[in-house]
Amino acid sequence: MPRSTFSASSAYLRTSSQVRSERSFFKGFLNTITSKKNSDLDNFIAIGIDFGTTYSGASWATATDLQNAHINVVSDWPGYDREEGKAPTKLYYDKGSVKWGYGIPEDADPVQWFKLLLVRDEDLTDSVRNSEFLLRARRMLEGKSAVDYVADYLEALWQHTLQAIRKVRRQSTIDQLVFHVVITVPAIWKDYALADMKQAAKKAGITRARSAGPTRLTFIPEPEAAALVTLVETGITLITGKVYIVCDAGGGTVDLISYKVGELDPIQLHEAAVGTGGLCGAIFIDQAFEAMCKARLGRRWSSLSSIDIKKMMETQWEYNIKPRFTPSTSGAGGIVAIPGCSDMTDMSRRPYIKHGHIYFSSSDIQKAFSQVFTEIEELIDDQIRLVKKQGLSVDRIILVGGLGTSRYLKEYLRNRRTAICRGAVIKGFLDAPDVPTPVRIVSAIARRSIGVIYDPDFREGIHDPKYRCWDEMSGTFRAYHQMKWYMKKGDKVLKDEPIRHSFTAAFESEDDFDAMIQDPISIRQCDDDIPPVHYSRRVNELCTISIDTTDITYDSLKYSVAPNGRRLKVWSIYIKMMPSGASTAITVWSQGMLLGSGHVRIEFD
Repeated sequence: MPRSTFSASSAYLRTSSQVRSERSFFKGFLNTITSKKNSDLDNFIAIGIDFGTTYSGASWATATDLQNAHINVVSDWPGYDREEGKAPTKLYYDKGSVKWGYGIPEDADPVQWFKLLLVRDEDLTDSVRNSEFLLRARRMLEGKSAVDYVADYLEALWQHTLQAIRKVRRQSTIDQLVFHVVITVPAIWKDYALADMKQAAKKAGITRARSAGPTRLTFIPEPEAAALVTLVETGITLITGKVYIVCDAGGGTVDLISYKVGELDPIQLHEAAVGTGGLCGAIFIDQAFEAMCKARLGRRWSSLSSIDIKKMMETQWEYNIKPRFTPSTSGAGGIVAIPGCSDMTDMSRRPYIKHGHIYFSSSDIQKAFSQVFTEIEELIDDQIRLVKKQGLSVDRIILVGGLGTSRYLKEYLRNRRTAICRGAVIKGFLDAPDVPTPVRIVSAIARRSIGVIYDPDFREGIHDPKYRCWDEMSGTFRAYHQMKWYMKKGDKVLKDEPIRHSFTAAFESEDDFDAMIQDPISIRQCDDDIPPVHYSRRVNELCTISIDTTDITYDSLKYSVAPNGRRLKVWSIYIKMMPSGASTAITVWSQGMLLGSGHVRIEFD
């Protein structure tokens, strides 16, 4: 495989006197926490959950833990006798009980890869949509939805995490802690997938009522979490004005995000280019190898049971050949035993089959990795190009994520298996109230245009005459079906100044108010680089926003005078939006007041 991108990235690995080490950064963060005596942080715990396609993990920390420069990683799992930072994202239903992770019997056929099913078909490439792994995941649903499976797994992981916390903290102490749970999600996930993840987390009991107060649940894009923990825990240096690309290569998705460094005290990170990513993670390496086995065995493959295939793919490939293979392993390949075929020998073509074993060469094994590695290279090259298009230069490419435990991949990826969930813990403390943080992600870049359909006053030379119509209520001509874009693809949005757009509805009578106020607000989206000025088929619905108007009455609204002199009651609403990866954080304000979840319902299309 060509090494152009990765060998080039090694040239970025340098030090400078114009830097701030992450160790001093971590010390500054700890000093911040330590100085908050008798604050809300005394009864605060941040819990990070990295829910992955193939493996998942959890971490947690209190203010005391951070004062001791320590983040607790869950490493003791049911059914496994060694310490490990993650557990398999698998489920098995056995006579009413749910087994998960390492606790699934070896001869069972578990449900897996269900995280992939949260992404809709239209957002998948043809190759991924028709991949054997995705088709197999769909066949495993058996009457349950993907959200149900995610909820079942999260519930098991959540309960085990609480049990791990109880091993080092008394239950009476835990009962007094306010929970902030941060779940990492792929940056390429759109809003509907994030909404499904929220639903699954609630079904899993993560936000269940507690005596210490409501549990706060937030989400963070996986590469952002990786960036935070990499800054905190390693010796990587930062240079003002330079760009650092984070590539999070996981089991299912690969996400890239770029940060330009601003101020160093505190550290300010600005997203430098539109993030990119795709479904080209480790499972597609596994799929390629399985396809090689299937092609070599031909019709004999169909005689293998799902348990036989599992033995070949897990016991022999996942835990033996794959993690040990490197291109420099002296030409060694791998030998795979075919269950129940000890008498099979076929020396007519390669890879040879002898006494029920397939003898793969080193070049055979390398083919399983090559397609995924090529796609990752292309994603990194594309991200570098986008950064350079902004007139910026890349100082370093930070490679993190799972992609199994392959030594081959470690030549290119610094494999930090628990970095994502530990980054979520750091995020939990950075979002804690009244904490002056030593690092901030200051801005993000919109990955799509978001807005609403509206009917402004018609202006000659601005609006197309075919959209001109008379509005009887206001006594003016309006341009109907125009697009008001809150933010456009590529816009830089400051975290402290999210996109805000207000709009009003006018009513001449209480009957008009009662009829219109029940209609949900429709928010629209467009993926075009340049969005259209009026509504078209290129514009899709992002979500609808329904507001509980119990506390809003016609009499409470203020009057406004229309151009034709009519006195109309006006209901004012504004929406704040902040891009977060490919999704968008939305808050709704009515009559100047922030509406909580009990008064507003956002349903993504």
